[in-house]
Amino acid sequence: MAFTFDANDIRMASTGLEFGGDYNVKVVSAEFKGKTKNGNDYATVRFEVVDGDQQGAQITHVFMDDAETERPFRYREINAMLAGMNYQGSGELTLQGLMSQIVNQQLAVQVKKFEKSTNDGKIYYNPRIENFGKFMTGGSNPDKNNPRPSNNTATQSANGGFNPADQGMTPPPMAPQGDPFGGGF
Repeated sequence: MAFTFDANDIRMASTGLEFGGDYNVKVVSAEFKGKTKNGNDYATVRFEVVDGDQQGAQITHVFMDDAETERPFRYREINAMLAGMNYQGSGELTLQGLMSQIVNQQLAVQVKKFEKSTNDGKIYYNPRIENFGKFMTGGSNPDKNNPRPSNNTATQSANGGFNPADQGMTPPPMAPQGDPFGGGF
C-alpha cells in the first residue's frame, strides 16, 4: 500500500472527542445487543466525526427501545436520530432490523457533557450525545470552552472508589490501636 507524504498533515489520528460542541458524524457501526435486565431491546451505535479539527473522533451511544413500557421516553432518541438522517421508512421498526440500515448514514450530534466512568481503577470521560439533528452544511462546530476532562487523572481506592460520605452515610469508626480484634497490629 502506498501513501503520499504531506508535511502539513501530521496530526495523529484521535479516536476520542476533545471538546463538546455540534458535530457532523456518520454511523460507522451499529450493533443490536439484545435485551436489558428490564426486557427492553437495546443497541450501540458508534459515530465518527467527519469534518473539522475533531475529524476521526468517535462517539458511542446506547439506544433503548422502551416503547412498550408504562412511561416510555428512551425510544424518542431513536426517532430523533432517524429524523436527523432523513430516514424515509415508515411503520413499525425494531432495533434489530434497523441497525444494518443506518451504517454510513450522516447526521449531526450535539455533545454538552462528558460522562465519568471507571474501568480497572482508571477514570474515563466519554462524550454524551444530548441531541440529534440534520447534517450541518457549515461544518462541525467544536466548543473550545468545553474540553473533555483529562482521562486517568486519578485512580480509585481499594474499595472501588466508594466513599460513604458521598452517599450521605457516616463511615464506620476506626478500630482502636492495639485491639486484638480490631486489626490494629
